[in-house]
Amino acid sequence: MGILGERLRLLHEKNGKTQEDISKVIGTTQQIYSRYETNKTELPVRHLLNLSSYYNVSTDYLLGRIDYPKIAPEFSSSLIQNVTIGDFVCRIDSFNSKSKRLLVDYVNYLTYMENTEKLKKDDKTKNPIQ
Repeated sequence: MGILGERLRLLHEKNGKTQEDISKVIGTTQQIYSRYETNKTELPVRHLLNLSSYYNVSTDYLLGRIDYPKIAPEFSSSLIQNVTIGDFVCRIDSFNSKSKRLLVDYVNYLTYMENTEKLKKDDKTKNPIQ
């Protein structure tokens, strides 16, 4: 069994849940969920994100990139405060082309969301009676 499947099984057992319970959480069948736990079927990203939120663990933990379920909040906030653009550039430079494309898409999405919020705020300022 691969690390993702092992961690999915560990988490559902640790939380007193069955495969059936978890399959309902992510909107699939028990049979398909079982295939995720045995690594016979690749877990879709949307399910990875849902399970990460459901169990309150990081996706990196589920994927086996780190061995601790989540970063302590105080550590996480200090990381954010001390990160520089240079840190990101060095890290991005090592990404494969697919990851770089995903990053560009995400930055475009964030830009869109920020612009949408600004437009809403400007609209409320100009038309306060809405």
